[in-house]
Amino acid sequence: MRLWSVWLALLLLFAGCSSMQVTTDYNPDYDFSKLKKTAILYPKNSDDTVTLAQQRFAKAIAEQMRQKGFIITDKEHADFYTLFHLNVTERRQIVTDYQMVGVYPYYPGYYGYGMAVPVQHEYTWTEGKFIVDTVDPRDNRIFWRGVATDRLKEFDTPRERIE
Repeated sequence: MRLWSVWLALLLLFAGCSSMQVTTDYNPDYDFSKLKKTAILYPKNSDDTVTLAQQRFAKAIAEQMRQKGFIITDKEHADFYTLFHLNVTERRQIVTDYQMVGVYPYYPGYYGYGMAVPVQHEYTWTEGKFIVDTVDPRDNRIFWRGVATDRLKEFDTPRERIE
């Protein structure tokens, strides 16, 4: 059960003070007490390169795991694997608002005729979904998953991206 609290703390670290939504799910029958060593596995890219963002995520995950007492090791010696994925999608929302036009809203105290006119506003944003899975290497089954969802922000410097 200690692993569950590690992942929740990790996802909250990424959440900070933002409006990030964090959800977790795990197998309640899994024996978390036997877990001591993990291997952090990178997502597969089409050209087998590791991006800067992937390196930063792996480093942050490794640091959190070490703080909780887990040992970071290679794939052959790990009790469980830690995998992470970042899914980026463009989101769009259309909102209809009704605005009053005519005499009434512009002259207080005068009760003239007005009319409600529908006005549509379109909002678009880029949404990122950070997914962390823990996998049992014996049967390749996920026993814990954490998902953090938030709007992606633009950063100007590498230092801001790391933070």
